[in-house]
Amino acid sequence: MNVNSDHAIGSIDRAFLALARQHQPTTGFFLDFAGPAPDPDALAERVLGRAAGLPALNLLRPDGRARRWRPRTADFSPGTHVRRRTGLADAGALADATNALLSHPLPGAEHPPWDLWLLDGAAARDGAAGRAGARDGFRLALRVHHAVQDGVGAAHSALALLGDAAAAGPPLYPARLPRPAGALLAASDAVRQLGGVRGWPALRARPARRTAWTSQDVPLARLRQLADAWRTSVNDVCLTGLARAVRAWRRGGAPGACPDLPVLVAMSTRGPGQRYAPGNHVVGYRLVLPSAAPRLGDAAARVRRQTDAVRRTGTRDARRLAVRAAPHRAGEWAMGYVKNAVPIGVSSVTVADEELTCLGARLTGASMFYDVHDGLLGYVSFTRAGGVVRCGVVYDAALPRAADLARHWRQALCPDPAGAQAGMAGAAEAVEDAGGVGPGASA
Repeated sequence: MNVNSDHAIGSIDRAFLALARQHQPTTGFFLDFAGPAPDPDALAERVLGRAAGLPALNLLRPDGRARRWRPRTADFSPGTHVRRRTGLADAGALADATNALLSHPLPGAEHPPWDLWLLDGAAARDGAAGRAGARDGFRLALRVHHAVQDGVGAAHSALALLGDAAAAGPPLYPARLPRPAGALLAASDAVRQLGGVRGWPALRARPARRTAWTSQDVPLARLRQLADAWRTSVNDVCLTGLARAVRAWRRGGAPGACPDLPVLVAMSTRGPGQRYAPGNHVVGYRLVLPSAAPRLGDAAARVRRQTDAVRRTGTRDARRLAVRAAPHRAGEWAMGYVKNAVPIGVSSVTVADEELTCLGARLTGASMFYDVHDGLLGYVSFTRAGGVVRCGVVYDAALPRAADLARHWRQALCPDPAGAQAGMAGAAEAVEDAGGVGPGASA
């Protein structure tokens, strides 16, 4: 792996660099581990030694409108790239420390724009360990400038930096010839976006520019049961739960109609040779969350029809080709274009299906995050790791009750946390709610 290769800046990378003039576009992962917190020096030695071999983590912000990334020339600084917060005595302190990292300045000047934070203390131990039934725990936060690396790239970097053993990480997608139907779907999306979002005044609130993150977990086994019952994928189940969460959030416990909500769903285009490549290898498509659907099963069917169309038409490959062929500044134009039409972003990533440990501590859950900004007041991620899928929500404080979205999602898919392992009883309820759909194969 040649970390000193000459790396071009893509059109989407350019869009995030332009956004950085008003807002630091930070992405990455919050990762919870069960086990004693690592020795800070041992953690720094591992992370910095491995980072030297990862291309995206060795690049500097470009000068002006340069078309290529600058390679780092100085050694990594432990005090700059591996940091620690201790004394987090309660859940509030851990939440505050985590939220502060959404907007805390990334390393700059002659330092590549990424860092790793160890959050330790009673609250971190209780939070990470409690979910896993362990005595000790801690949280790691890997942060990187979104122009340098997208979420899937950051997931592969996290595994390479932290893991005691190799892990497969998120899937990689070989390029295929696009189908005409994929281009037609993209054009159809663009036409629909011209109308903007109607019936959701809360999503047009004046940004408070104060952001926070919250999350809830559902066991992967439970989601697979629902996927079997609805003959769909785990990812579709997560989107279905989000539709119900949005419905509950909109209604706020009061009766009344709830319109559907279009969102922007990210799709990775990273191929087998791009596991650690710098830049953004990602496209998006417009999905209408069926939040108006009266039943969970009805919502699942509508989600599946849309995602089936995306797969059937080869949308991933059509948009991959479009991004490659786009003019240099097309990413900036596209980001400004879609923000009025899809005010919430959604992504899904598998960090590790297998057990993952870091210096002996076991990963119990993770959440991909992206700090939102004026053009995107909410971001939802579904992250698979440690036997659970974690719904993470980053939101601007201007959105009323947005902190409840993750809880609504969990309640829609797993109403009784204590009964999360109740087996097929829960899936049988889902079959009944879906109108009698029988078992199928999950993806």
